[in-house]
Amino acid sequence: MSAPVVVAVVGGGASGCLAAAQLARSVAVTGRRFTILLVEPDDVGEGLAYRTRDPRHRLNVPAAKMSAFDDDPQHFLRWLRRHVAVDFPARGYAPRQFYADYLRHTLEETLRAASGVHCERVRARATDLRRHGRRLRLTLDDGTSHPVDGVVLALGHGAATTSWAPPALARSPRFVGDPWRADSQPHVPAGSDVLLVGSGLTMADMAQRWSRAGVRLHVTSRHGLLPLPHVLDPAPPLAAPELPAGPVSLAQARRLVFDHIRAAGGDWRRGVDAMRPVTAELWSRLDAAARSSFVATTMRRWDQVRHRVDPAIHAWLEQRRAEGSLVVHAAQVVDASDTAAGVEVSLSDGSRVLAAAVVNCTGAGAGVRTSHDPLVMNLLATGLATPDSLDLGFATEASGRLVAADGPRPAIWAIGPLRRGELWESTAIPEIRGQAASVARAVVAALPGPQGVRRVRDPYGLPLTASPEAAGRYVAGLGRILRVQSGAEALVAEAVAADPQFALGQAVLALLGAEWGADVDVETALRNAQRHAGRADERERRFIEVVAARIREPGGAGSAAALLSYIHAYPEDALAVSIAVPTIAFSGATELPAEAWALVEGLAAVYRDDWWYRGLLAFTRQEQERWDEAAELAALALAVEPTAGHAVHAKTHVHYETGDHEAGLAWLDAWISTCGSDSSHRAHFSWHAALHELALGDDSAIRARFSTQLAPPAVSGVRALIDSASLLWRGFAAGAWTSVELGPVLETVPAALLVDPPTPFVGLHSAVALAAVGDCRRLAQLRRSAAARSNAVFTDTVAPLADALMHLLHGDPDRATDALIALPGVERLGGSAAQREIVEDTTIYCAIQANRPDIAQSLLRTRLDRRCSPRDVHRRAQLLTSQQTGRPSPTD
Repeated sequence: MSAPVVVAVVGGGASGCLAAAQLARSVAVTGRRFTILLVEPDDVGEGLAYRTRDPRHRLNVPAAKMSAFDDDPQHFLRWLRRHVAVDFPARGYAPRQFYADYLRHTLEETLRAASGVHCERVRARATDLRRHGRRLRLTLDDGTSHPVDGVVLALGHGAATTSWAPPALARSPRFVGDPWRADSQPHVPAGSDVLLVGSGLTMADMAQRWSRAGVRLHVTSRHGLLPLPHVLDPAPPLAAPELPAGPVSLAQARRLVFDHIRAAGGDWRRGVDAMRPVTAELWSRLDAAARSSFVATTMRRWDQVRHRVDPAIHAWLEQRRAEGSLVVHAAQVVDASDTAAGVEVSLSDGSRVLAAAVVNCTGAGAGVRTSHDPLVMNLLATGLATPDSLDLGFATEASGRLVAADGPRPAIWAIGPLRRGELWESTAIPEIRGQAASVARAVVAALPGPQGVRRVRDPYGLPLTASPEAAGRYVAGLGRILRVQSGAEALVAEAVAADPQFALGQAVLALLGAEWGADVDVETALRNAQRHAGRADERERRFIEVVAARIREPGGAGSAAALLSYIHAYPEDALAVSIAVPTIAFSGATELPAEAWALVEGLAAVYRDDWWYRGLLAFTRQEQERWDEAAELAALALAVEPTAGHAVHAKTHVHYETGDHEAGLAWLDAWISTCGSDSSHRAHFSWHAALHELALGDDSAIRARFSTQLAPPAVSGVRALIDSASLLWRGFAAGAWTSVELGPVLETVPAALLVDPPTPFVGLHSAVALAAVGDCRRLAQLRRSAAARSNAVFTDTVAPLADALMHLLHGDPDRATDALIALPGVERLGGSAAQREIVEDTTIYCAIQANRPDIAQSLLRTRLDRRCSPRDVHRRAQLLTSQQTGRPSPTD
């Protein structure tokens, strides 16, 4: 059975409820399995408009016109007569609290009747939305994230704007900036005045809320126009006018409206209401300049005649006005000052109001570009959404689908106020219910259907364009890569053998050949991946491009940028993340540890308690010297997956860096012989065990381990260079043996890799190995190769390192010591601190050879401050003795 399609509806007010209900209706007739993720931090059905529980706050449209469904006009009226009053009048204006209850009930009933549709309610606020392969990933403010196939944005009205308020007023405790979310209200005693700024529908609600005996209300707005009423006994509706063909100027649009009002006998209400079915079409005929001019010159007047109130509320306002308990000003707020008696507000008409409270009734802020909503900001920042020409909402297609800044259309639709710039009338229930139905049809038509063979997904949900057999082999191989186990390349090779057109598998095979040293024809595998990329999906094609860049430009800034950009788009690609983070498995995408740390830490919401991620995070924590956290994370990962290579690596480093050598050696030896028996980096873990033995001074154990676990042919190639050769040199430098025989090891390393290494980290080990065997010629070649690179780490660190080692080979350890002490950017060479410590080992060796025991013992003292090491304690004591006696410095 195929997995259900998942669509998130972000927002649970009227727009969100109607969208979810229409989605359920549209899907039910298809027989498909479908999950609706309804994301709303507050109670469903309320939103800004219907949150109030004040029975005086009424709908602004008669009950007979407030149905949730176009095809059932009496739906709300029947609900009212069933749940509120059996004789509720069709032309009555219901309290808004009942409409919130109606929306919740309607959604519940629709979902119950929709077979195969499941609705998951999530009490959280959406903060981010990103592409995730062919899907999307929705991130919430509770730290969770959800992969979804599509999203309907039903965000409702934006936050109330207070930009008009002078600073003194905005700071005043008597200022109510958001009248619908005010946690506490200023005390308003009898005999006080209250100033309501704004004179629209919000003002009508707040006037009722703040009105009480002995309190005078002041209402101020630029035009001083109160809401107009509906008529109690309206005439029959007028037919909509016929629109002219082609574009329409603003003057033509005005003339069209006025002509239609005249055709209604001068009844402006009938004329304006008749425009409603064609308003969106008329708006679409206006060009951007005409729309902008309308907003600047006509919008306020249009909103007043278009959005009217219950006649009883209008009568109440006029009565208060006649009594003098409601005073209307056609003015703007220009200044304010707090006094003991209240806040004194100066208006542009010259009047002053001493108010016990000033209530913001100006409505939602205009402009998505200036929105402080994290989701809106991130959608614009990533280009998944673009503002409409007026910046009132998002640019959308006719279906409501968002227009992206570039790239393919995202499976994101908008409904309600977010579409005002495209449709103009997009905030009232009749328009929203129509949008909900059309958006639902568009979503169902656009998202994956049940037909065809369902693609196999990797362990993190990413689909694979391959036959089931090939995908299964690949998933097994991927598991081995993530566990840092051997045999991964064989499984991936079997995958592409089963399906030669499996482009992603071909790319991964090429990658393993290039970066793991697997026995793979890298060029052929990469060509196969590129040849069959047309069959792959967008994510797979981008990954192939990333692999090609890493092979063509190893360690280059361009390939690193491509990889990080890919991870930004597809954060659940654990393989890509593994490639980007410098570990034993891959060389990484950055030489700066802090950048790698930030990458790993930024993925916490994606992977949460996943064992692989915990292991990678544990390794990050040990790099940050947060040893206890690293140990705890490694233990959690290993409890789930005992072969988790990154967790083992992290725990191994914790033991070493904290000087817990005996316990670390015992634990690591036990793991190597059991769970680690098929680790792809078993030699590296043996190297770690040997470092413990070196610190403990057990030289015979090191030799035995080298001959059985680290000597060729058991270890060869780049691993022989990094693990085997480095161990032999470090043992020699520390005095564990008197000569170093690297010849057999270096014979297994490709000659080109030694003089033209792919990464600075390999360059570090090449330089040391060539110096250890006294190969001046190839060390000079390496130096020239590094100096010619565009990568600054090669030119600034690897090349000077080679110079320093040339001084040592030429019999000048003194200059070598100075050059090594001055060597810049060692931390950018890559690898771990324990691996980069080979530079410090070499510096100490050179200082001893130069008879500069003060430098050698100073470096050892600094190291011992970091961790305990019996060998280093003994070496430092000998160096101090030689300083005191004046005898030559010992090598041990």
